[in-house]
Amino acid sequence: MITKILDIFISLVGLLVLLLMLPWIALLIKLDSRGPVFFLCDRVGLGGKIFKMYKFRTMYQMPLPIGGNVSPQGDPRVTPVGRFLRRIKLNEFPQFINVLKGDMTLIGPRPEAPDLAALYPDSAKRIFSVKPGLAGPNQIFGRNEEELYPPGEDPVRYYIEHILPRKLPLDLEYINDPSVFKNLKYLFLSVKVTITGALSRQHLVDNYSQLVFLLCDITLCIVSFSLAHFLRYDGFTRPEFHQFFVKILPWALLIRIPVFIYFGFYHTLVRHLSSYDIKVVFKGVTASSLLLIGVFFFGRLETFVKYGRGVFIIDWFCLTTLLAGYRILLKKLYHYYRTETVGSQHQRRVLIWGAGDGGELCLRYLQKEKENSYEIIGFIDDDPKKRSYRLNGAKVLGSRDHLEILIQLYKVEEIFVAMQSVEVHEIKQALDICHGLGVKAKRFKLSAMSYSEPSPQQASLSQVDKSLSFPESVIDLGMATKSRS
Repeated sequence: MITKILDIFISLVGLLVLLLMLPWIALLIKLDSRGPVFFLCDRVGLGGKIFKMYKFRTMYQMPLPIGGNVSPQGDPRVTPVGRFLRRIKLNEFPQFINVLKGDMTLIGPRPEAPDLAALYPDSAKRIFSVKPGLAGPNQIFGRNEEELYPPGEDPVRYYIEHILPRKLPLDLEYINDPSVFKNLKYLFLSVKVTITGALSRQHLVDNYSQLVFLLCDITLCIVSFSLAHFLRYDGFTRPEFHQFFVKILPWALLIRIPVFIYFGFYHTLVRHLSSYDIKVVFKGVTASSLLLIGVFFFGRLETFVKYGRGVFIIDWFCLTTLLAGYRILLKKLYHYYRTETVGSQHQRRVLIWGAGDGGELCLRYLQKEKENSYEIIGFIDDDPKKRSYRLNGAKVLGSRDHLEILIQLYKVEEIFVAMQSVEVHEIKQALDICHGLGVKAKRFKLSAMSYSEPSPQQASLSQVDKSLSFPESVIDLGMATKSRS
């Protein structure tokens, strides 16, 4: 009787909390991927009866089932928002509906999928003699079960052979000695591990750099809004505007950070920061600023009018500059540190022939070489429209007619030919110049970019190779390897 009262009371409280969070969670799920907000799955209940268990959808919706009922860490079926919901266990909140319906209870063995329940040994099927629970001993002692699966193992087989034998004794022990006090103990512990287990030590280690990014962004959001207020009102001298500032600042953080996470601010490592991430910063700050203005315009119109819309415009400019600026600075520091760690190792000075897609890919490849052994001088390209323009920071210095001058002027040691197609006489001319000046020539093979047959007047680089030999290695983008020509 006491257990039933606790089930009803706590479920009502849980559903009240769920109703408050539901609009935001539903919006995130819908923005993240197509499909319903809720996911109903079959589970084995009291006496082996099958019932529908409620969850927030955390996986991509697929026309046919793919994979098993076990989901290890890194499961590609799980959506980005789904990973977040699973991490803090919000995806389980709709199960309070099952508790109120009587399909489940608060504390008990977790409900099992029918196909996995069929594999239970006969001695363990007593687990189905009680109602499954929203929380239980296994969820307390194995809070982040998805982290237990080794990479490369069949998740279902590993679950049956390794995890299930550890779970069943705990559930059977609970069934053999039930009590109200034990339920209260497990209820308290389940709340505790739900909060403390959201960020395990391993999770913090694996996502250290992203957490640093997040903390820096939160700090800069505060700095930017404070600076915008200071510039708009010449300080914090007027009490009424100071009160508005204190009220709006928490809302700015609550709105901006989820938007930043949605736009993928924290999905890139420092060494891979690029112009794409700067564009993402611009989009994320713009979207969060418009959302912030919308919230205060429609929800707190009087405050919005009195406080002054100029603050939000200044804040948008300051925050975009700060977030983009420190990311660019971090990338520069990373390259500087990487260069310093190489020490006194000689960097070969190279020119890239072809300021197109192939040249850009060649540039990126050379910049990411682990040994950091190349210094990119720039590009040569016969298209006069590209002259003096930059491609990912490297300048187009001239055409192939300037090759001899450029080699001597910049002390070039290697030439990388990165063109999809090239005329035979052009490549011969370039090779003669390189050989005459003692400069090595390499081919950057674009096997992944051969979309069409060359014209009769042109020969692809692979055809040129039949009559011309490059003295050094070939970099094959398709294979990402080096081989001798």
